[in-house]
Amino acid sequence: MKNILYFLFFITVSYKATAQITYIPDPLFEQELITQNIDSDGIVNGQILTSDALAVTSLTLYYVGSGTGQYIEDLTGIEDFINLESLIVNGTMVEELNVSTLVNLKYLDCVDNMLTSVDVSNNILLEYLDVSSGGDVYPMNHFTEIDLSNNPNIDTLHAVGGITKINLNNGNNNPNMFINIIATYQDTDPDEIYGHTCIEVDDVELAQNNQYPYSEWTVYHAYMTYSYTDDVEECSLSTQSFTQNKINIYPNPVSDMLYFETVDTVIEKVIIFDLSGRKVLEQNEVNTISVSHLQKGSYLIKIFSDKGVQAKKIIVK
Repeated sequence: MKNILYFLFFITVSYKATAQITYIPDPLFEQELITQNIDSDGIVNGQILTSDALAVTSLTLYYVGSGTGQYIEDLTGIEDFINLESLIVNGTMVEELNVSTLVNLKYLDCVDNMLTSVDVSNNILLEYLDVSSGGDVYPMNHFTEIDLSNNPNIDTLHAVGGITKINLNNGNNNPNMFINIIATYQDTDPDEIYGHTCIEVDDVELAQNNQYPYSEWTVYHAYMTYSYTDDVEECSLSTQSFTQNKINIYPNPVSDMLYFETVDTVIEKVIIFDLSGRKVLEQNEVNTISVSHLQKGSYLIKIFSDKGVQAKKIIVK
């Protein structure tokens, strides 16, 4: 009986000790925690005390080891830093970032990693998010869309590098919203367009008519175009494109009739947006379209076809 009690006591103590440990399998990650005086034992041994993680409210991991050609590859353990309010992770080879347990997070900067997505659906307090890719040199993120529908406090989004879909239908669109979706290309031709971003919002009618609160939004979009919508299907279509059987549009600049030249392609719908994202014209199944009623200026024309979606900038003169 005595031996059994000793055994049970040993198991209980072992479990409690284990429960107080956070595993950090990436040695560069742990070494950085030591450098920042977070890992209190000061030894790279694949673990830190969970109490060390709980004491941290702000953490910056900026190009750790990059000078030696090494990069952090695994951020396992970050999920125990549950009191973090600010997290900056730049210049890693990390492909997955789990922030679901970081419910106090307000500021998340994850520029230039190898991420293709990040789930912030559990980060209700989030105000600032940067998922940009800085250019064409590794490491670089590859985001095509971001879902902020569960982030009613968000007011700043940087998504530089060609994002195609942003879901901001969070029930709390506020007038202080700042969005940066510029392309990273260095082409100096101001008429060159490298992509289109579809932004889902709470009230698409107000947004498309540039009414409050959307009239107060700042959207940086050099070499990119964007439009507001509440149409999930339309947003999904915006991520599809085609490089063959392209539709030619002429003349451009145009003052009256715009013509579409197709080869083995059926046009299903054409939408024209002004550069503030407001829909100004929509027409189904067309080969020509009149733009004579539009004011002079630059517009985005988005062509939905059986081959995908094509977007192009046009000038009405």
